[in-house]
Amino acid sequence: MAAFRFIAWVLVALAIGLLGADAVTALERCHEGACSEVAMRSTGDILTLFGVDGAAMAEGSPGGVSQALGTVMGLPLWGVLGIIGVVLALIFRPID
Repeated sequence: MAAFRFIAWVLVALAIGLLGADAVTALERCHEGACSEVAMRSTGDILTLFGVDGAAMAEGSPGGVSQALGTVMGLPLWGVLGIIGVVLALIFRPID
């Protein structure tokens, strides 16, 4: 149980770090004069940095899984990791 709690908090910490990276990117774009643009990296964008083609993975999946993966690939990665981390932290919290 402690290992899953640790993994949950690591996922939450990664989500906060990715959110901070998006905030810094937004500030950089604002400094360049493009303040109206929202700077968010999607899950597919981050996976591409690691050499994983998320779009091909979503297209190659069967039926409903393909639609679900396509939706997840469009969401910001900090949201995906944050939700998974919080859910795991709630499931594996210590019971008194």
